[in-house]
Amino acid sequence: MQLKQKIGLAVSTLLSSTQAQATDWLYDMAFMSYYEQDAMQQDRVSIVEPVLSITKQNDSDDFLSFELVYDALTGATPNGAAASSQIQNFNGYLVLPGYTPLDTRFKDTRTSINLSWMQPFDRMSRYQAGISYSAETDYKSIGSNYSYIQDINNKLTTLTLGLGISYDAVNPHGGFHDSFTSIFSSTPQTITSASGGTRGEDGFFPGKIKTTVDMIVGLTHVLNRYSLLNFNYGISQSEGYQTDPYKIISVVDGAGLPIDYVWENRPETRFKQTLKATMVSAIGDDALHIDYRHYVDDWGVTADTYDIKYNMRVNEKFYIIPHFRYSQQTQADFFVAGLSQGQNSPQFASADYRLGNMTSTTIGGMMGYKINPKMTITFNADQISQSGYVDSSGIVGDQQLNNLFPDLTMWAFTFGVKGKW
Repeated sequence: MQLKQKIGLAVSTLLSSTQAQATDWLYDMAFMSYYEQDAMQQDRVSIVEPVLSITKQNDSDDFLSFELVYDALTGATPNGAAASSQIQNFNGYLVLPGYTPLDTRFKDTRTSINLSWMQPFDRMSRYQAGISYSAETDYKSIGSNYSYIQDINNKLTTLTLGLGISYDAVNPHGGFHDSFTSIFSSTPQTITSASGGTRGEDGFFPGKIKTTVDMIVGLTHVLNRYSLLNFNYGISQSEGYQTDPYKIISVVDGAGLPIDYVWENRPETRFKQTLKATMVSAIGDDALHIDYRHYVDDWGVTADTYDIKYNMRVNEKFYIIPHFRYSQQTQADFFVAGLSQGQNSPQFASADYRLGNMTSTTIGGMMGYKINPKMTITFNADQISQSGYVDSSGIVGDQQLNNLFPDLTMWAFTFGVKGKW
């Protein structure tokens, strides 16, 4: 499990510790469906994800939890090339004028296993630890994490220190390609593991490696009988292969028309910092959750995210949680809409929209109904609207006539059953 997942679990444990009760076994099963469509009415990625979580819980400070996640991804994903007023021909598919180039051959599966546990040291301190493994057809990851949690100030204040380490390997279909070489003429590199074997022949992690170390310092304080305040500061250092082996960049002539496409290249180091504040307040039988998160990294990306949830208890069996989220992100220093014909290749460049200027807004909510004291069913629906823009100073000619960053709408629906036995 990556540290951000562990952090979420640790914080949720802290926020709910006053309500936790001794229970032998807890279960949580959910099925998620996710779908994307852009402003050009092009269908993009679809995801189907079943999740199963089983927890052996003695009390809020003593539990063992197992989680199994399976993702099936299909549809189309942007290949990185820019829209053009002419037909574009890639290796294996064509893109019509004015449309964002999408690779319609996109298909993958992912299986993830997470194991976490918490044990008390004494009445005022405890630890939480976890291990995780995730596998896709072209990607593998293994990780571990550990947190030390200390209560002070008569248990009104809680300090958290966390460390997480992950080891990832990418092994793309079609092999690796030299950066900034043409997709039509570059020769795939032989894929090797740390022990020197070829793809799939030996080694648990064949491919190119990335390691990540995450650390967190957290403070949770009970302000009064109605309110709880939490602060987290996290840092993350990644080393190794961080280029997307499937993303390309358009090379355009003086008129802004594509004449070639080359493979992208990203730095092999990335340092991230995150500051998050959470306020939880009881309002009668209801509860208000307000989150603010500030993110910055040395790639030039900054982001601010605001998240509001209101847990509204309609009656003893039925509750509703409306949800609103807003996020704004700046582009990476090396983000480009395209490269000009004849220019020297930069050290780093990517046209991946996920590294561009963008804003996203989420509106949705969850409904829950307690069937009996041991079972609750839930339904969650979110609509995410994403928009972005490309700096006009970085585009020329035909590029200015096309929408290089069409709006994107995403829907996520989750049906769940949770309870105890």
